[in-house]
Amino acid sequence: MNGARTLKLVSLALATALLGGGAWLAHGGLKQLARERQQFAQLQSELDNARRLLPEVQQREQLVRSIKEVAQQVERMGFDPGQWGERRLRRPQGPATRAEAGQFLAELGRGGAGQVFVADLFDIATVSPGASLFHPPQPGDQGLTLGVSGTLHFQTVSVSQSPRVTP
Repeated sequence: MNGARTLKLVSLALATALLGGGAWLAHGGLKQLARERQQFAQLQSELDNARRLLPEVQQREQLVRSIKEVAQQVERMGFDPGQWGERRLRRPQGPATRAEAGQFLAELGRGGAGQVFVADLFDIATVSPGASLFHPPQPGDQGLTLGVSGTLHFQTVSVSQSPRVTP
């Protein structure tokens, strides 16, 4: 009877050891599963962020391509940035007569091909409700309001030949 009891005890000990080993492996597996789930959630978050940023990246790539195209066109046309200067111009929004507005606008265009004005703000409007910018002033016309700000680019070196234009 002692031998049968020992056999049962050894079997019980072996089953307990196997059960303990299985529990230990299961516990390790659960820890690994938790780590992998956390890693998956982190990767999923990074993927979502990347997808959210993708349109901005594509827009920046398009901007870089556009800048390169403009630089190539400028080079083909023979413009040398070293031969150009710039000056900020600003005329605060305020009243102006048609003659003053006409003179101001004529001065902006007086430089021809050697001068380019790039407006940040250009606002011209009639003060009188029934007046028009495109028709002669009517009696009682109260003039205009004119506001302009921008950058005037001008050639600093006299160019003997006009810039070449190639398509």
